[in-house]
Amino acid sequence: MKKWQFITLIILGVLFGIYQMLSFTGLLAVFKNSTWANEPNIREGEISITTNPISPSPGDFVSYRFKYPDSLDSHYRIHRLVAVENDVLEIKDGVLFINGKKFDKNYALTHEYKISIEEFNKFDVVRREIGEDYRWMKPQDTITKFIDDRVAEKLNLKERKVVEAKSELDQTIKAIYSRNWNKDNFGPFKIPLGKVFIMGDNRDQSEDSRYIGPIDKSALKGVLIE
Repeated sequence: MKKWQFITLIILGVLFGIYQMLSFTGLLAVFKNSTWANEPNIREGEISITTNPISPSPGDFVSYRFKYPDSLDSHYRIHRLVAVENDVLEIKDGVLFINGKKFDKNYALTHEYKISIEEFNKFDVVRREIGEDYRWMKPQDTITKFIDDRVAEKLNLKERKVVEAKSELDQTIKAIYSRNWNKDNFGPFKIPLGKVFIMGDNRDQSEDSRYIGPIDKSALKGVLIE
């Protein structure tokens, strides 16, 4: 082995050791996003970096350790922290309120919208956003797609947002909260002591606290560096 190769290996080994130490302590952790849960702000396949010296506040993306009740294995997830202990959370027709104030006005979000095939093929921006082609369907057919709210507003699709009526019962949510709530009409719910409530920015495609319950504060491991 040549001297420069040996030195390169030493340097790489040291750097890898430093990264492992930073990751183990939570000072610096790297994640590859594998879901649509936080679009449009964290894209599928995007790399995220978190750190734990920063105290999380509502509005921050946080990493946390999660384990299903019937599983021995845990894994890390990233969602947006929206409420902390003693906050009162309510979702009305798909809009999130914390302590009576509209939380959603501060963030770009993704929701599910109804759109005709004719419109889908007409609006290049929609095809770029969701990367699919439905030319094989009839023009009058309607599909539902996850679209960035900002794009939906540009295309005058705001009134086409899919919202579950109050009367629609979600069995998963009922099993956790013992209430006849759903993802779009939820609460009011007071966050218990020692807990936080997390949600994905893709409000219609996210397994978050609506479906898994509030998260223990102790499970939080870091804040996303944006």
